[in-house]
Amino acid sequence: MAVLQSTFNDDAPKGYPGMEADGELSNIITRTLEGATACAFGRAVYQGTAARGATLTPSANLLGFAVARKGLAVTSTRAADTFIAGDNVPIKNRGKIWVASAAAAAARGKVYVTPAGAITSASSGNTEAVGWEFDDTIAAAGCVRIARR
Repeated sequence: MAVLQSTFNDDAPKGYPGMEADGELSNIITRTLEGATACAFGRAVYQGTAARGATLTPSANLLGFAVARKGLAVTSTRAADTFIAGDNVPIKNRGKIWVASAAAAAARGKVYVTPAGAITSASSGNTEAVGWEFDDTIAAAGCVRIARR
């Protein structure tokens, strides 16, 4: 049997990308992932070409952020902690969720998505995740909660 984890941190992390942050009022929808790019947990998801489709291409049609789903098998076509084309992706469109921010952020600051899909606090050249704001302050890139109330 393969060893899945052989080292352990002294402290448990506060959260991980795609983890629901708490039980605050929230809503989760499901859409089918289109395209060939894998969707990491906690990534911004947008309306796809199909009525119930989803894509990772930033646009004005933000659906929300991909919620982590336990039990997805790691295979030759699926990396750990990702959805692939054809998967039904749970998408949080209201509430709080942990995401990986590519930059420092201040609580109550607006959330933006870069053309490559990274979450950031910088507006220049990026697409605003309308209605979403950072719920924490972080001094550098890292895991942070965002919220839409």
